Amino acid sequence: MLRGLSIILGVCFLFVANVASAEDKKAVVTKMMNDAIAHYEKVGSEQAFKDFAVKDGDYNHGEYYIFITDMTDYSLVFHGANAKLVGKNLEKLKDTDGKQFVLEMRKVAESTGDGWVDYKWPHPVTKKITQKYSYVRTTGKVYFGIGYFE
Repeated sequence: MLRGLSIILGVCFLFVANVASAEDKKAVVTKMMNDAIAHYEKVGSEQAFKDFAVKDGDYNHGEYYIFITDMTDYSLVFHGANAKLVGKNLEKLKDTDGKQFVLEMRKVAESTGDGWVDYKWPHPVTKKITQKYSYVRTTGKVYFGIGYFE
C-alpha cells in the first residue's frame, strides 16, 4: 500500500515538474523574443544579427536561439544554430512526422502576427530529433522564431 502511494506521488511530482519546466521555458522564450525584437528595432538588422550569433550570449544559449524569416520570399535571413540555412526557403520542409511546420509558421505570422507552432527538430546540443515548440512573431517584413525543446 505504502509502495503504491509512493509510486503515485512520484509520478505526480514528475508530471508537475515537467509542466512547470515547460512554463518556465515558455517564459524564457517570450522574454527573449521581446528583448530580441526591441534590440533588432533599435540597432538594425546588421548589428542585431552579429549580436544574435554570439554563442552563450543573451540571444543564443543552449537550446534557445533566434531564427528570422523574410516574409517577401520566405527565405531565412538569420539562424542562430545553423548558419548554413541562411538564404534558403524551407517552406516545404517537413518534420519526421510529415508536418510542414515552416508553412504553419508562415500562416501564423501572416494571419495573427504571433503564435506557437510545434514540430520535431534536431536539438542543438544533443543532435537528437526532439519535440520543439516555437514562438513566432512578425515585425516589419520579417518574422522571428524562438523555441524550446521538450
